[in-house]
Amino acid sequence: MRGFTIRAAEPADAPALIELRKQIYAETRFMLWEPDEFRESADDERARLERLAAAHNSAAFVAVVDGQLVAFLNAFGAPPKRLRHASTLALGVLQACWGRGIAAALLDAAIAWSETEGLVRLDLTVHVTNTRALALYRRAGFEIEGTRRKSLLLGEEFVDEYLMSRLSLAERTTTR
Repeated sequence: MRGFTIRAAEPADAPALIELRKQIYAETRFMLWEPDEFRESADDERARLERLAAAHNSAAFVAVVDGQLVAFLNAFGAPPKRLRHASTLALGVLQACWGRGIAAALLDAAIAWSETEGLVRLDLTVHVTNTRALALYRRAGFEIEGTRRKSLLLGEEFVDEYLMSRLSLAERTTTR
């Protein structure tokens, strides 16, 4: 038994998701938001979840352990026709839950969802120094497309990120 469940996020999760995101942002420098600048409310989160659920190329997933949210994965799609085939992922896991397969299970859920929706491309960015995440994404079929130089400013230090993508299985087999 895995000890966790993966499911679609629901508007009722909004308060717990806000607290989860705050905790993750405080624990790691690998996320976009600084802990003190993240000021979203439960109402903001609820509205965001509703927007994601309404778009075919967007989704939100959570991981639950003992009734508590411990991780999230958001897939953000854009509305223009030229971008409707793709979605950008953002993933966060509480540090206490690292190494339990939760991030891999969230990625599996997002990949399965994207294939059901007929998406061709998933992409994400990751710090070049985040070796654990890089290995995870590679195992899930993501490939590095390029480096976003000095992409983030962490304190006084610039950090590069890799842009990674994963094409749908059908697309990967027909383009190579």
